[in-house]
Amino acid sequence: MLSKFAFRLTTLFALVIPFSTLFSFDTEKRLPPHEVPPELQGVGVVEKLGDSIDRNLVFVNEEGKQVKLGDYLEDGKPLLLTLIYYRCPTLCNFHLNGISDVLKQLNWQVGKEFKYVAVSFDPKEKPELAKPKKDAYVKDYGRGDGSGWSFLTGKDPEIKALASSLGFSYKWNPENEQWVHESVAYVITPEGKISRYLKGIMFDERTLRLSLVEASNGKIGDLSDRIALFCFQFDPSKNRYTLYAYNIMRVGAFFTMIALAAFLFRFWKKQNSNINT
Repeated sequence: MLSKFAFRLTTLFALVIPFSTLFSFDTEKRLPPHEVPPELQGVGVVEKLGDSIDRNLVFVNEEGKQVKLGDYLEDGKPLLLTLIYYRCPTLCNFHLNGISDVLKQLNWQVGKEFKYVAVSFDPKEKPELAKPKKDAYVKDYGRGDGSGWSFLTGKDPEIKALASSLGFSYKWNPENEQWVHESVAYVITPEGKISRYLKGIMFDERTLRLSLVEASNGKIGDLSDRIALFCFQFDPSKNRYTLYAYNIMRVGAFFTMIALAAFLFRFWKKQNSNINT
C-alpha cells in the first residue's frame, strides 16, 4: 500500500537521481553545451491549448472492456488525463505518486467533480497490467469506489493519435529497453478541448483545483474559486497560477468606487437633511 511517507521518499529520490538517469541515457558521452543527447532528440511536449482530442478513439479499460475517450466526458465534467506506461521503472511511478498525493489534498472526489484517466502509450501492455495499477492507487486514495478512475491500454494507431493531439512525443530506447518521455498531466474540458498542461512529478493543489474550475467553465467549485480565477493567471514558466496584478488592480478600483459612492451618498443625504431643517 502506498503512503504519504513513501511518496515523499520516492520524490526525494526523484530529486537526487540525475536527469539523465530518469531518461535513461549514457552520461559518459561528452556533448557540446546545450546539445540534446541523441536519446532525447524528438522527445518532449508541444502545447496545443484549445485543440481537441478525438473523442472516438477506442481503448480498453482495466476490466478488458472497450471504451471511447468520449465516454469519460459524457457527464459534462472535466477530465484529468495522463500518458504513462505501467512497467516504467522510474518516472511514471513518480508521476502517479504525485497525482495520487494532490488528489488526496483536493476536497473534491474523483468521480464526482471530475474523472481521472491514465493511458498507457506502450501498445504491448494489456489490462492485466492496468488493473493492479488502478487498484493500488484507488486503495491509496481511500475515497469512493474507484468508479471515477480508469487505467487504459490500446493499440498503436489510437495511442499515437492521442499522443499527437496532445503534442506528446516519446520513443523507445533499445539500449535499456525503456520508453523515453516527459511527465505531464493534461486537463481536458467536457467538450474534449485541451485546457491546461501540468508538467512534472509534483503538483500544486490550488493549481489543479483552478485548472479544473477553468476547464469546467465554473460549473464546479464555489464563488471563491471563480474569484480566485479572476485574480490568478496560469504562469507556464512556473507551472502554477500566480497573482495577476492587472486584475487585482481592477478589483481594488471597483471596491474603491463602491466605497466612494457610499461616502458621497451619505454626504449628500446629510446635506439634504441640513437644508430641510
